[in-house]
Amino acid sequence: MRRVRILGLCLVAAFALAAVGASSALAAVKNPTKSRKIFDNCPVGVEVETGPGEFDATELCVFGATEPTEGGQFTVGPITVPIVKQISLQYGLTYNPNNSEAGFFYVPPAHGAPAITPASEPVPGEPIANITPAEQEELGWPESLKYSYAQAQKHHTVKKVYEAIEQAGDPVTNPTNLLTETGTAVEAPVKIKGENKWLSQLGDVCYIGSNEAPIVQHLTSGESESPLTHEVLHGSKGEFLVEHEGQELILPHSNLIDNTYAVPGANCTGPYSAAIAATIDKEFDIPQPAGASVTEIKGTLYNAVPALLE
Repeated sequence: MRRVRILGLCLVAAFALAAVGASSALAAVKNPTKSRKIFDNCPVGVEVETGPGEFDATELCVFGATEPTEGGQFTVGPITVPIVKQISLQYGLTYNPNNSEAGFFYVPPAHGAPAITPASEPVPGEPIANITPAEQEELGWPESLKYSYAQAQKHHTVKKVYEAIEQAGDPVTNPTNLLTETGTAVEAPVKIKGENKWLSQLGDVCYIGSNEAPIVQHLTSGESESPLTHEVLHGSKGEFLVEHEGQELILPHSNLIDNTYAVPGANCTGPYSAAIAATIDKEFDIPQPAGASVTEIKGTLYNAVPALLE
């Protein structure tokens, strides 16, 4: 059965390659990551339950990485954060015989590795560096927080703010949707951690989204239409390489997009959690309804059958 499914994946790849070749000639693209080490955390041999009493092992290894320095961007409210540092995806998939739409079951990466490797990105500007006394009063800051902030301004510890996209659930890739540029290619539940030296000194930790209520990204290589503005954005599967006699599929220069998701307000823990959360909501203009925000991920996606790694 497993050999039949692997053959099916290869046929999908061959079909997509033929379709692309019919429309345009592909330039030769050098494999940007030749080392098999990118699949070191693929859960080869791991079995998951695919039906009552039925178990199947990993049938596809997935690895993805954003382009270094130009990996896309995400826009929430008035703030756009470029993805400069590399973010990676890594996990396994096995075929889902009971749900042709879902296509595959997610298999967690091996060795306790995260499926999404987070990276702190600098937020442009200084979004919390100039909160006025009137705003502080409006936001219900206690006197101790006002004093701490005044000291932080003197020492310039409120200037730099970073955001890191972290895993908040199981991401899943649908290779068929990815290749045909229809539907959701990668579904990724995430949360955004806000980081700042002053906040760390206060002992406050803030997230937008959570494991219980994640920001679910429905990234597509096709069209994504905002339910709020009806703006249509266009993604791309990128270029197309089949290597190792069909055992590895590489999509350099892919562009995955989503402008359909909602963004909740901040959730903070720490001694000033309520005041800080209210401040972040005001300065970052959140929450935002579905369709008001945009994610664009540029990178390379790798898919390999476990036999290649043995």
